Amino acid sequence: MTEPSTSPSNAPSQTADLPDRLCTWCKVAMTKRLVAGGQFIHYTCPKCVFQHTTKRAPK
Repeated sequence: MTEPSTSPSNAPSQTADLPDRLCTWCKVAMTKRLVAGGQFIHYTCPKCVFQHTTKRAPK
């Protein structure tokens, strides 16, 4: 049986390295995910559904 952490589709391990962001309106921690092949970080507020997308800094 394969360990879940070895699966290449494990997105949560990738989001742990991304910067956190508070919602502009609610000041609640927003959820985050990579979009556009990992070039952008998409944030969504779980409370008011405010959305924000930012370009990732080059490594």
